[in-house]
Amino acid sequence: MAHRLSKSRFQTGLQCPKALWLKCHAPELADETDEQRQHIFDTGNAVGELARTAFPGGVLVEEDHTRSGEALKTTERLLADPPPALFEAAFTHGGVFVRPDVLVRTPDGRWDLYEVKSSTSVKPEHITDVAVQTWVLEGAGVPVRRAHLMHLDNTYVYDGERYDVDALFAAEEVTEAAREFMPQVADLVEYQLELLEGPEPDVRIGKHCDSPYTCAFKGHCHAFLPELPVTALPRLTDDLLASLLEANHLAIEDVPLDHPGLSAAQRELCELVRSGEARIDPGAAEVLRALEYPLHFLDFETVMSALPLYAGTRPWQQVPFQWSDHILHTDGALEHREFLHELASDPREHFVTSLLEALGDSGTIVVYSAFESTRLKELAQALPRYAARIERVLSRLFDLLATVRAYVRHPDCLGSSSIKAVLPALVPELSYEGLEIAEGGAASLRYLQTVTRSCTPDEADRTFAALREYCALDTLAMVRIYEVLRGE
Repeated sequence: MAHRLSKSRFQTGLQCPKALWLKCHAPELADETDEQRQHIFDTGNAVGELARTAFPGGVLVEEDHTRSGEALKTTERLLADPPPALFEAAFTHGGVFVRPDVLVRTPDGRWDLYEVKSSTSVKPEHITDVAVQTWVLEGAGVPVRRAHLMHLDNTYVYDGERYDVDALFAAEEVTEAAREFMPQVADLVEYQLELLEGPEPDVRIGKHCDSPYTCAFKGHCHAFLPELPVTALPRLTDDLLASLLEANHLAIEDVPLDHPGLSAAQRELCELVRSGEARIDPGAAEVLRALEYPLHFLDFETVMSALPLYAGTRPWQQVPFQWSDHILHTDGALEHREFLHELASDPREHFVTSLLEALGDSGTIVVYSAFESTRLKELAQALPRYAARIERVLSRLFDLLATVRAYVRHPDCLGSSSIKAVLPALVPELSYEGLEIAEGGAASLRYLQTVTRSCTPDEADRTFAALREYCALDTLAMVRIYEVLRGE
């Protein structure tokens, strides 16, 4: 057969046979790899490299993915006089090529397999990953004693000096689960290899487009959908989506209100989109009139990293580095205050002290979701000397998102209450379009890159300016949404 599987291709085939076929035959149709997806790859590599330090005496098979034949030869040579551990060794069996992260030689001549992940727990897709590797290894004559999933331990607290890899990583044995799946591997491999020799499979879109990973070909496969697609219906099941597609109901406005299987919320959205009329319950204004001036409209941005950045933090912990506060006074005057930590040091104390000073002791603090509340509680634990003052701030919080969910129905929101959906619907003159940084994930990543990598002063200034513009728009957006709901 002309095609060969890798463990990543095998995993892709489990998620969607069409995605596997496209990956091999039409890779140019894949969505562009954006900076966040690239960051996921880079993070995995960094975590994998650090994990190797837990296995002294290990030897890395250095040939990259473009030199798989040479990697196989190097592995064969190393196995003739094996070191205590092998990293990225290469093996092939039954048309599948794998390079296990870590193989540790055992006293009885077998090997323990360690698959390294940057997650903080074992997931179902990790089991099939380990299973196919074990199947290849044993098929290639390399006996596996035990298989492990080595992931980050989210209870580990970084001391700010060096990573204690024995505490940072948790190794969970998954031998039994992997071997339970292994009897299926041979048939699945045969199926996938045969599939690659045939025409493009016809696979309907569904939840598998995003689970367990967002498919690289999602844009290509969803391109036939109209601007307001049925895939935007809330809590859409695969069965309901299939019945809608079979009936050629592609747009929400085309869905009959008596279509079988529609929930009340889905039916309401279909009716709303069809009518094109926004519905804002007067109750929203009544709720908002009870807020106390001056009104502080508050938003945080946070940075998180698989490998903790600051002393006292854990893997993937969200650390606030920026806040924006638009203050609406009784006379209608609008004032803006902000903070952005521009150094590589821990931002939390500067963040807290500047925030407490800006918020003062009076006025309702308007946020959008429980995100700020959660971060403030974490800061109170990390910085107990400010806990009492933070507690007083927490008592003043008001969640505007809850009011939007309860009182706003707008066809352009497509059932979403996120600020990115609500703002253009209620305040079309304001928009996130055109911003260099336009959502929270990008803000976190760009900040992380700027404070942890070498960049020119001009590059840093550009990023910091973009962060200020984005965070300020988040809080200004809340002000304008508030005014619309108040009827002002």
